[in-house]
Amino acid sequence: MITIHGSPVSPFVRKTLVCLIEKGIEHEVNAISPFPPPESHLKISPLGKIPAMTDGDLAIPDSSAICGYIEKKHPEPPIYPVEPGDYGRALWYEDWADNELPKATAALFFNRVAVRMMKREPDEEVIKKIISDIQPPIFDYLEKEIGDKTYLLGDSFSIADIAITCQFIQMMYSGEALPEASHPNITRYVTHHMHRDSFKGLINNDPFMDLD
Repeated sequence: MITIHGSPVSPFVRKTLVCLIEKGIEHEVNAISPFPPPESHLKISPLGKIPAMTDGDLAIPDSSAICGYIEKKHPEPPIYPVEPGDYGRALWYEDWADNELPKATAALFFNRVAVRMMKREPDEEVIKKIISDIQPPIFDYLEKEIGDKTYLLGDSFSIADIAITCQFIQMMYSGEALPEASHPNITRYVTHHMHRDSFKGLINNDPFMDLD
């Protein structure tokens, strides 16, 4: 059985769990914290990051690598587009959501919530800078990319939608609302996807908010 190692509160752990749930794959979660990771975790995740996955004797770290493995082993229903252009764009959006978008979203969770887990107080100046300086250009790009679409690529829910929605959920866990006034496309898009059963169940199991 596939086991995902890492706290379900992590947006990157959440990404792998949504993929598994969407595909109906039985799995387990070993809910470990990366602050710091246990020594045993370093054997399957050399950088000490979460998530890592084990499937029998196979160990794979990194959420994108894990999702790619899941797709290859369990191709139906697909979460990566088949058409080459859409597939390439999906990889771009996934990478952007994992590396650029967190500067504007998950960074708020880290600086408001996670720092307390590390016995530190939030730095309000850092938080203000994220909201005033970092969010606008990142959100502006995504607002245009979404436009009036439900899915970023074609007519199907994909890894692009999963990766992006995961990061905004993390922002909301920090107490920050979706940017409805300034970025209505983002707000509509994220609200729609976070109410999918695969997301909703995970969100309602976390201690930060509940969805009806």
